[in-house]
Amino acid sequence: MSESKRVLCAAVAALAMLSGCTSYRPTPYYQIRETAFVGLVPGVTTKDQVLERVGVPLIELYFWRLNEEVWEYRYLDGTVTVMLAWLSFDPNGVYKSAFHQLDPAYSGGVKR
Repeated sequence: MSESKRVLCAAVAALAMLSGCTSYRPTPYYQIRETAFVGLVPGVTTKDQVLERVGVPLIELYFWRLNEEVWEYRYLDGTVTVMLAWLSFDPNGVYKSAFHQLDPAYSGGVKR
């Protein structure tokens, strides 16, 4: 194989690896405020509506035994308090409930 073909193959392989790493982009926490969660109605709001209102979650988890999906968000409460939220959805993709707490990574684990 000629040198130019090796370089081309290496470049294509590098681009393929990089494109796999950049396809998932959660919404940055500093762009999400506590008010984004206010209009979510259990039993009514769908996943698509949550994506529009809140953004792309950090993590999407599926609990097989509970038959529910949970999305994790990091967001700002006020101007400097970083919070975590977990939104759960039923098998039909309808919002069920939410749990919010201080993010220990930003609060040092101190309860306020």
